[in-house]
Amino acid sequence: MQPSLSKPFVINMSRPPFRIRVRIGQVEVEIGGDREEVISTLDELGGIVGKVQDAFKLEGGTNLSLKPRAVMEDFPKIPVTNQCSEAVISLLSTDWGKTPRTLSEIREAMEANAIFFPKTTLSGVLVWLVKKNKIRRWKDKRRGYVYTIHEVGDDG
Repeated sequence: MQPSLSKPFVINMSRPPFRIRVRIGQVEVEIGGDREEVISTLDELGGIVGKVQDAFKLEGGTNLSLKPRAVMEDFPKIPVTNQCSEAVISLLSTDWGKTPRTLSEIREAMEANAIFFPKTTLSGVLVWLVKKNKIRRWKDKRRGYVYTIHEVGDDG
């Protein structure tokens, strides 16, 4: 059966829900919904945090340590940039970058510095930097491809 074209097709274009994102240290929380709901939730935030803490208490009064993945390892701080290649070079030029790093590790370190690029973009930039002789890449038997900065005097 064909849909009737005599009735107008209406799309509900309601405004997107109100969202607020707060970053405290390495932890980021986003609250979304209607504006009034978000505001009232913020008024009750102390109670909500207390409930979350209580929910993760283990028997014997021990608290479960909740740390975001990016905090488990100390990632280097790098300057904010909108250039993926600059972020990679900055990361690999630090002491952290002296240890060969995988694409995933580099991406996590960038995200810990609030620098976000898709995996596909980062992959392409890494290959480009290898071709430009800025970084080195080789295949590790366990970890796959790993990357380090190409220092002057390194054999290519």
